[in-house]
Amino acid sequence: MFDETRCDRCGDCLVRCLYVDYDKERAAFEIDELIAGRPAPILSACITCFACNEYCPTDARPFDLILERQEQFGSLGIAPEMVAAEEARYAVTSEVRVPENQGRVLSACVFSSSDAELFEGRLFEGLPMVKGRHFFCYILFDHLGAGSVTRRHAQTFVDNLAATGAEEVILFHDDCYGMLVDRAPQFGINVPFRPVHVIEYLRRYLEAHRQDITPLGLRIAYQRPCASRMSPGKEDAIDAVLGLIGVERVQRRYDRENCLCCALAAVTFNPQQAPAIRQRNLDDALGAGAQAMCYLCPMCRIGLSDDARDRGLAGYHIIELARMALGELPVPA
Repeated sequence: MFDETRCDRCGDCLVRCLYVDYDKERAAFEIDELIAGRPAPILSACITCFACNEYCPTDARPFDLILERQEQFGSLGIAPEMVAAEEARYAVTSEVRVPENQGRVLSACVFSSSDAELFEGRLFEGLPMVKGRHFFCYILFDHLGAGSVTRRHAQTFVDNLAATGAEEVILFHDDCYGMLVDRAPQFGINVPFRPVHVIEYLRRYLEAHRQDITPLGLRIAYQRPCASRMSPGKEDAIDAVLGLIGVERVQRRYDRENCLCCALAAVTFNPQQAPAIRQRNLDDALGAGAQAMCYLCPMCRIGLSDDARDRGLAGYHIIELARMALGELPVPA
């Protein structure tokens, strides 16, 4: 939630935004307008990438304010009927089914079928899985300027995971992890289990099986998901996993705090700008000497893979790279 008492109107959040060209004066003015409950141009220019929350030096959470005003004023131009239809798409009427477990479960969100290959092999062998719409976190709706939908379903999302009785829940999707460590606490929701990001799970697994790893010798451009703005502390784990499997994360302009959105959500409300964002991102990757794109979020892979392939860049989920290093998948020539 936006904390006005922490906001010093410095404007850094919008000055650093990669999608507008604001000076500190304009940035501070628009933040003042939003605080006063008035619309401002940033509401429609926003890509909904959460970056301004990460940029804010006082942790005032300006994106939360932007999101609230976007919904208030309908700034993204998304029809309420479309938002309602998308919410209905994830509705469930059945009871939650949970597997027996020994204190740990893997949550695949809604990706167990669409990305089935990521859950095959030895990495998750013997690990009970929960999947499907009961375990969808609704962060998607923050990207649609409909934060109230995210909030409305947050408690149920936590309750459904808690129903497993697991002490530790491993989250495949970056959005789900962000919900549990960032959004839910902001909503005042207690999370009665330990959320573990899949990248931390991978690091543990690979460290315990170093003897089985063949370094890949691949240079990749890492596509940092927007949801990682909610949990930036896992960058060390990303680097550790890539290092363990012999993959170089190329140094480039648009990475880490300065990463660009994959622009998949922007296709819905800003279809003219989305291709330019993808091009800037891929120009940067190629210019840095990357041989492939590396994804953590399956939606980023959808958003960028076609354009990347057209420009000669292969694309791999980080789990695929781990499976290659373990000898489970063929290594690209």
